[in-house]
Amino acid sequence: MKDLGNPNIDLSRFLNTSGTHNIGGKRVDATAMMNNISMVSMRINADNVEHVKYLTTEGLTKDQRLAYVRNLSNEFGVDVFEFSTCNRVLYVGFSSDIERLKQAVLSSTSLEDAPFDSFTGIDVWRHLVKVCSGLDSFIMGELQVMSQFRGAVSWHRKNGLLSDINSSFFEHVVSGNRIIRKHFDFNQTTESMLNLATTAMVEALEENQNSSIVILGYGEMGRKASQVLVSLGQTNHTIVSRNPEKSRNRKLEGSESVQFISFDEWHGSTFEVNMVISTVRNTTPMYDADTQLPVTSKARVMDFSWPPSIDTSALHEGQVLYGMEHWIRAAHRLGIEWDYQTIIDQSEQLIHDIEKKYMGALTDKSNAQFRSHMYTAMEKLSQSWVEEQSSDDSHAAQYGPFSREIATWICNQEGPFSIDQLQEMVLSTDRPFDTILLKRVASDVTESILLMNQRATLSEAKP
Repeated sequence: MKDLGNPNIDLSRFLNTSGTHNIGGKRVDATAMMNNISMVSMRINADNVEHVKYLTTEGLTKDQRLAYVRNLSNEFGVDVFEFSTCNRVLYVGFSSDIERLKQAVLSSTSLEDAPFDSFTGIDVWRHLVKVCSGLDSFIMGELQVMSQFRGAVSWHRKNGLLSDINSSFFEHVVSGNRIIRKHFDFNQTTESMLNLATTAMVEALEENQNSSIVILGYGEMGRKASQVLVSLGQTNHTIVSRNPEKSRNRKLEGSESVQFISFDEWHGSTFEVNMVISTVRNTTPMYDADTQLPVTSKARVMDFSWPPSIDTSALHEGQVLYGMEHWIRAAHRLGIEWDYQTIIDQSEQLIHDIEKKYMGALTDKSNAQFRSHMYTAMEKLSQSWVEEQSSDDSHAAQYGPFSREIATWICNQEGPFSIDQLQEMVLSTDRPFDTILLKRVASDVTESILLMNQRATLSEAKP
């Protein structure tokens, strides 16, 4: 019978396994988790604006949004992350395929179909990095989307909609975002919609310095609009709020002459206004054919709400509405200052590099686990060698370093190796050990490695 020789040792499977993380007390295969992530997304444009109205949670109260996302997650059966802004909407599903996620979202919004952009696996991470870093915004590099994204992750976690395991995925998105922003110096850019609003207000005031201005709503965007007007010297504008007293207590520095009135007072007003700025959050328009604007004077009406708070049917003769479609066009004009294509090309390469590091970290982790396992196993063997030698053995201090030398050699093997190669490595050492000890070391190491070679996973091969 032909001598087949000693079997080769192949420990490469321990290096090719994906990294595992201990998250919330559970061991998680990060690569497997990544491969089971899916996302449907839609960035608003003139063609899909009607679909986005149904898909966004902008305009819902906190309780309404919580009920909506919770019902979607319950129907879906797994965690769902929902993210809506003034110019996009997206849903991320975990442990599910893209078609199942798409159907769950459509079912929850009573839509039969929608022109989604679909992503799976690592492409979900890539697109979210672009979104979070402002590469996919009206104004390239806008800061607002980053804080909105992080706030959305925090909100989902706070309400039990996102497990520790799944939320760890978004931590890697935020990490990639930081690198992008630092590289392109996006950290000094302004918020997208505020940028648009500021430009529009400056242009309007240049035409009429004595404008009579009303801001509808005093939430985050309403306060920013008021702040811009104050900075432009327009301190005598009026703010219409659901709770004027509460809003008055939050007035900005330098806005002492700003008036605060209720919506009832606004609806009963008779004074002329030539600029209306709406920042009201509603799921449906506050003003339409049935409820027209309470002022009839010639005016420029700027609607920064999403979904829209003012329908064109609410306007009177001489009034012009600047809504979302106008801001989409305006954003493209403002973006001329950026060399979009160059930045996009550079960002693609940068994201690719970040992705390699991110995915490489998973492999590095499995390599680190294997190396730790190997060094521990050899260290235990060295302790047994010390115990079996006489107390006056002058070479005992070298057993530990020698075991680490053996472990290093094994870890550095890129493919299968033979028992003869392993034993030759041990026996050819220059360390001053006697022949009997070296044969014992070679035998122990060979037995340990052969036993490990028979195991399917590192956890089964505990030293």
